[in-house]
Amino acid sequence: MLDWTAEVPADESFLYELYADVRKIEVQSFGWDEEQVRAFLVMQFEMQNRSYRMQYPGAEHRTIWSAGQRIGRMVTAQLPQAIALVDISLLSAFRNRGIGTELLRSLQQAASDCGKPIQLKVVHRNPAKHLYERLGFRTTQSTDMYDAMQWHPTIH
Repeated sequence: MLDWTAEVPADESFLYELYADVRKIEVQSFGWDEEQVRAFLVMQFEMQNRSYRMQYPGAEHRTIWSAGQRIGRMVTAQLPQAIALVDISLLSAFRNRGIGTELLRSLQQAASDCGKPIQLKVVHRNPAKHLYERLGFRTTQSTDMYDAMQWHPTIH
């Protein structure tokens, strides 16, 4: 059974662990030693957190739990015209088990309840893009690095 709680300072070491886990394969390809990788990931983690808080000051930052264990995070923001899915991340050991689908369907229900679409950005090569497409998200814009995607409750 999944549960989520508001992020608290005690979650910070887990959130860094999660961030490092998500970026693990990418960073391994750099050929850096362990200290260089850690320094880079700490800097990137701090920059990501600052960026999220500046871009979405009223966002909900939630820690995802399963069986009493932290397994991921989800950051969403209520915008006037949409719900922004700012970040959704799961530890690699918990991916491909239907957890992301469950979280996104819950968000889709919330979006339906308030009559707003869900918007997100995903890196082109992120495997989660296939999950978003399967759940009815459609690409609305592409850049060199990201696809902007949207799910609209009246279409589904």
